Amino acid sequence: MSDEGMAVDEQLSEEEQQMAKLKEAIVVKTEDVGSLQVKLTITVPKETVDERMGEQFKELKRDAAIPGFRKGHAPMKLVEKRFGSDVGDQLKSQLLSSAYLAAAEKEDIKALGDPLIWTKVKSEKDGDDSHAEKLLPFDEALDHFSLPQGQELTFSCEVELKPQFELPELDKIPVEKMKLAVSDDDVESTIKNMCMSRGSFSPIEKGGAEADDMLYVSAKFTSGDTVLLDEENYDIAARDIVVKGIRLVGLKEVVIGKKVGDTGSLEATIPDDHTELDLRGKKAKFDFTVQEIKRLVPAVIDDTFLASIAVESEKELREAIKSNLEARLGEQSAQRMQEQIAEYLVDNTEMDVPAGLSQRQSERSVARRTVEMLQAGMPPSEVEKAADDMRAAAQDQTIRDLKLFFLLEKIAEDRNVEVGEEEINGAIGMMAQQANMRFDRMRDELSKNNRLMTLYVQLRDKQVLTQLLENAEITETEGPKKTAAKKTSKKAASKKTVKKAEAKAPAKKAAPKKVAKKKTSK
Repeated sequence: MSDEGMAVDEQLSEEEQQMAKLKEAIVVKTEDVGSLQVKLTITVPKETVDERMGEQFKELKRDAAIPGFRKGHAPMKLVEKRFGSDVGDQLKSQLLSSAYLAAAEKEDIKALGDPLIWTKVKSEKDGDDSHAEKLLPFDEALDHFSLPQGQELTFSCEVELKPQFELPELDKIPVEKMKLAVSDDDVESTIKNMCMSRGSFSPIEKGGAEADDMLYVSAKFTSGDTVLLDEENYDIAARDIVVKGIRLVGLKEVVIGKKVGDTGSLEATIPDDHTELDLRGKKAKFDFTVQEIKRLVPAVIDDTFLASIAVESEKELREAIKSNLEARLGEQSAQRMQEQIAEYLVDNTEMDVPAGLSQRQSERSVARRTVEMLQAGMPPSEVEKAADDMRAAAQDQTIRDLKLFFLLEKIAEDRNVEVGEEEINGAIGMMAQQANMRFDRMRDELSKNNRLMTLYVQLRDKQVLTQLLENAEITETEGPKKTAAKKTSKKAASKKTVKKAEAKAPAKKAAPKKVAKKKTSK
């Protein structure tokens, strides 16, 4: 090695030197398996495996306390015998992750998310010793993976690739600014959301299930001889939902009208991006028996309700809501203009996205939308309903959402846009106040399904869009107008719903206008 090469090596950390050495040693075979999806077959030579194993045992020999020997003086064979399984488990995790990262760098792979590992999984049937290859997330794959003894290590994984694209012109983006005003309908929508946020699910005593009821069922989900789900107390909603990564299209129609003790079933097709390769494209059957039905009962606007929010009358409540909404008009106007910029970015960028969108990427789009709805004050029960609707929505909207994600991510990287912990906590506090929840409970709610990361991305993207808006070419226009007849009709219907809030839950149009508009666009 030249003096220059030695100087460069000396500047690298020990970890970087190991990665560089591994990158040089491994053999990588790439295979395109779909649009922007690649399969990597990675081979780690036996010498590298043995060397890494030896390093692990040397460290153990130096530090391990073995009875009968001074620290660091136990025979290596005894150390290997005593700690062999532990070292093997630790080494396979390190080698798999390091080898994948080295392979991705060696082949210049710009990965989208984490890889899925091809893994041989033993059959769960009693007496069946057969194995089937499945694509599993890294942590799950480790449970089924064994480190070869005295041999090279070879494994395969699949990964989706980040699309490559050129950004459109970002200066002077044309944007229309509408003149906005708070309407009676806006006030009614906010009141409905408040009633629903303070409502609760209660068991129904008679009658059948209605749309968006919660049902507790004994459920069995199978595909041929494969059991996907078998639970005695499983909760489902009376709408189309996703179970075990499979969309149950038509479940709403099957469930509505069912009573306690009734049974039902529905067939579904397992998607082509399902993690269990041998089940892709096959039929699955969801069987259930209803054990209990619960319905959301919104809170009633009475003295207790008014006292809980520190107002004395419904009139004062309406005035306070209108004043608050008027204070937020500027933010709403900016949001509508930012939506126009987002549309501009997507419509003016040529970009391919993975044809077989994986479930985790689709969930990222759903998570982003749910955070936006929580920020707008939409009740958590309505947010979950909307999330189920979005999962069953057309794929073209998911593709547009993913394109926008990549675009804003690239712009954020180019402009070094970051979000601090203080800003994140401020956003969580506002959401908690909107939903009438404690800060810690809201943070726990966001921790589910990786929504905290989604919130970070949402705040980062908002900063990007705000920057673009500052340099946009803005034209003022009149806001949308409503006819007096329609307005009066909506107001009367809304008032009737509020006065009879103890009846059934309001429909989806109870969401704030800007959220409803987004949802409809899906």
